[in-house]
Amino acid sequence: MLSGRPAWAEDESPTVLRILCYNIRHGRGMDEVVNLTRTANVIKAWNPDLVAVQEVDRGTQRTDKVDQPKILAEKLGMHCVFGKAIDHQGGDYGLVILSRFPILEDRMVFLPQEGQREQRGLQIATIGIPDAKGKVIRLANTHLGLTQTEREAQIDKIISLLPEGGTPVILAGDFNARPDSTVVARLLSTWKEATDPASGKYITPEVSSLFGRIDYIFFRAKDPFTILESGTIDDTITSDHKPVFAVLTF
Repeated sequence: MLSGRPAWAEDESPTVLRILCYNIRHGRGMDEVVNLTRTANVIKAWNPDLVAVQEVDRGTQRTDKVDQPKILAEKLGMHCVFGKAIDHQGGDYGLVILSRFPILEDRMVFLPQEGQREQRGLQIATIGIPDAKGKVIRLANTHLGLTQTEREAQIDKIISLLPEGGTPVILAGDFNARPDSTVVARLLSTWKEATDPASGKYITPEVSSLFGRIDYIFFRAKDPFTILESGTIDDTITSDHKPVFAVLTF
């Protein structure tokens, strides 16, 4: 290895990043069957480099106390970090980031909470892209709250945590907010949406989850990403959300 060069930078770098965002509903499908293999197969079929996953269990009663993050990582052959949001049924519940590339560090930051509502968080992973220059990006993963006022406070906190400058950032998650919401408008003042059907890069029919279009992938407007294509995987069984994807150059 060359002096000063990260060990993970020895391999040739891809010029393209394939990002998937998926609320998996702890592996419970629309048939009410928990089947994490089915969930993993949906992800694997698209062959992503990075995956932001919401609603993941670790050691809970409702999912037979299994370690869902570990199982997903093993089935997909990816690196994995878990961000705990709350205790649930004897275990943990929260967010997962999966990466084909080494995860150099990660942290979970709690977001503003309204009263006794469920604690929400922002999971941030720093990821090394194998490349002669040792490129690094951050993937941020979130699942916002259920009220407008809560989401507005949460998105303001996220923007403050991911200011312009420094390491490039991709932000993905279940925002529980429609495209015409003040929450999305607030973010789009300094960010770009990679999964916008009106972008001219959307290659699938425009489909959404049962709740409308509330799952997104964004990147900061001044960061060096270019959208090649994006879309939605029209899976109607595996979760109550459909995975959204974006292919970016970096």
